[in-house]
Amino acid sequence: MSDSKISELYQQARALQKSHEIEKAIEIYERILNTKPADKKAHVAIATAFFQLQKYPEAIRHFEELTRLAPLDASPYINMGAIYNRMGEYKQALNILRKAVQKDKKSADAFYNMGIAHKGLNQLSMAVTAYKQALVFNHDMVDAHFNLGNVYLEMKNHSQAHSSFTQALEISPGFKKARNALKILEAESVKEQENKSPFGRLVDESTLRKKGARVSTRALNAEERANDRREIHKLCDEITEITHTIVDDLKKGVNPGLLNLNRCISQGEKHYSELDEAYTVFQKKVKSLTDMRKLLKHRMLELSSHEELMKPNSAN
Repeated sequence: MSDSKISELYQQARALQKSHEIEKAIEIYERILNTKPADKKAHVAIATAFFQLQKYPEAIRHFEELTRLAPLDASPYINMGAIYNRMGEYKQALNILRKAVQKDKKSADAFYNMGIAHKGLNQLSMAVTAYKQALVFNHDMVDAHFNLGNVYLEMKNHSQAHSSFTQALEISPGFKKARNALKILEAESVKEQENKSPFGRLVDESTLRKKGARVSTRALNAEERANDRREIHKLCDEITEITHTIVDDLKKGVNPGLLNLNRCISQGEKHYSELDEAYTVFQKKVKSLTDMRKLLKHRMLELSSHEELMKPNSAN
């Protein structure tokens, strides 16, 4: 088949794709590949057509062939990663996308798809890292800003979610999903502020007076007062120690762990082999931090309970 004939077939296939006659277009691409099995352009075109028909295994087969025909090209790996994400096979997507980053360490598309995969695996911190890395290489990637905002929203980090949605709108003012998300977020923030006191829930003495209530404390003898002070000092010392541990965990555990994960994701093959171990270590640090937060909450409740015991109605 002559080059001019092949060019004519390409034009016919593209026209059929535009008119949504995808299967007929695939037949033409197959004719081209029967003549030129190593035609990279035909493999890309037919893989795209299969993707449009949601025939994902067939699309992957042609992208895999492209990895052999163009071993230095990251694009086939990125496309396969995107397809595995669409299929919900997020672990497989990550494995493929890591190979893409080995080929092109500055591929915004690769990191963007890694963000989707980590989100699908509920690895939210790693999804944040991947989306941020995508934005390092393409700050105008509006979908990365929007997806990052959604991850922050799921993490209850409303300030960062607001910032991400705002940046998406600055890049694309007509992006309705980002605008709607921002409206919902702002409405939730207003509701939270209305129900939230910066000092917790305080006693309203004017309300107590209206209800005839009294705010008073129980008279203590010398021994009771000494025991009370010892108990309060003990609880306060424990609370102080726990809070210092939490701060140290954030500084020396969680933050370095995030940086190590980012290094593993953004650098080469050697670092990718460390990724699973780095994530396991990070999970342990997060669990330790969560346990300390629970312990702090328990000690605060003990302090509150002790205060209740000191009220007159608690006296024997």
